[in-house]
Amino acid sequence: MSFLKVEGPYIVDESGKKVFLRGVCFGGWLNMENFITGYPGAESNIRRAIKEELGEERYKIFFKSLLDSFITEDDFKFLSEIGTTVVRIPFNYRHFEDDMNPGKFDPNGFYYLDRAIEWGKKYNIYIILDLHAAPGWQNRGWHSDNPYGITLLWGNRDYQERVKNLWVYIAEHYKDEPYVAGYNLLNEPDAPNMEILNRLYKEWTYAIRSVDKRHIIFIEGNRYSQVFEGLDEPFDDNLVYSSHNYTIATHRARKYPGYVGNVYADKNWMEKIFLERNSWILERKRPSWVGEFGALFDGPINAPTNADKARLMALKDQLEVFNKYEQHWTIWTYKDVGVQGLAVPKEDCEYMRRIKPILKLKEKLGLDSWTSRGHGLLAIETARMIEVIAQAVSEELKDYSLDYTTLTRTLGDRIICGAISNFLAPLYALQFADMTETEIEEMHHSAFEFSNCAKRTYLIEVLKEAMRK
Repeated sequence: MSFLKVEGPYIVDESGKKVFLRGVCFGGWLNMENFITGYPGAESNIRRAIKEELGEERYKIFFKSLLDSFITEDDFKFLSEIGTTVVRIPFNYRHFEDDMNPGKFDPNGFYYLDRAIEWGKKYNIYIILDLHAAPGWQNRGWHSDNPYGITLLWGNRDYQERVKNLWVYIAEHYKDEPYVAGYNLLNEPDAPNMEILNRLYKEWTYAIRSVDKRHIIFIEGNRYSQVFEGLDEPFDDNLVYSSHNYTIATHRARKYPGYVGNVYADKNWMEKIFLERNSWILERKRPSWVGEFGALFDGPINAPTNADKARLMALKDQLEVFNKYEQHWTIWTYKDVGVQGLAVPKEDCEYMRRIKPILKLKEKLGLDSWTSRGHGLLAIETARMIEVIAQAVSEELKDYSLDYTTLTRTLGDRIICGAISNFLAPLYALQFADMTETEIEEMHHSAFEFSNCAKRTYLIEVLKEAMRK
């Protein structure tokens, strides 16, 4: 393979041939997420809980064996067989830098990325490197390893410089590697205004260009990669813009085509909302990459519910829309404990057996906002509390102007998915307290190695068809 570059609205190789980057995201691997591997709260907090419960040596074995098992060469072989041309790898800055020693980068942070790139070379799959969790947190979500539901990156120059310096360090390492398609500067930014985002995108891009002139730089819209209006005009010849296109039809539908709430969702609707989201990019005739999209499935992996089948049909239509407009795309996510993955641990494996009560508790309370979709006992109680506030304000002040919906969402981020989820993290760690180092290794291998996973064949067939069009 050769270095990729932007040419008008296309990504091309060095011979000028069009290349379409279509594949998967390795969510939950080098940036862990609660719904993907089954724990409550944020990654940094669950790591702390595991260390306190298991001790230093078993802690190291726990996470090493999980990372070693979660993605192996067999995963790349399978992805190549179904037509994958790219893998997006989300990573946490903590693999490279310790907050107690900022600015000193650990070369061991490249270990898993280098392995993935070598497998990519073997199976002709490009890699996009995605900074998913940045110093100071770029959004309120658990997926930026944020246990507090606050963002500090946008108002702190030190954090901004650390992101820049990290990307320069990474670019220096990969500047001569053609199998790296490029650098996804920041996942799902939620900046207070476009001025800050424009300034940082330019600063980080120019810093990367001081050491690496060739790789594509992928930049996302604001408000979780949904808003592009207000971005500066393209300022680099090798920029690709990335949107995230999750829909209510692929997450909540029980019938498709059909109504989801008060929205009638069908293929025409899918096309309409895609064009609304991506119009800024398309108007500028730049390559457009749907960095994330996907469906949620609630039934067993080999027995989809009728609602699961409806969401699959919505996803199939969405992929056809993407291909119609010559989009690059990577589905979220490749492997998890049963929500979205193409590959899933078998229900009777040791890991799933041990975390089953944690999964039930999280579902009952609605601790994972991604899978609970606003439901669960704690969401009910939060809504009730907000109603008490709204009622008191209306009675005493005769005011009806406040945005209680935003307050509800903020409390969900900070309290339900933050404080309460992290409070319960020791209960997850406790499930492994009786295990030896060898048993922990065997548990992760039997759960997450590709050969031991169950395959969501109905989703794989839809993706395979879309990748080859």
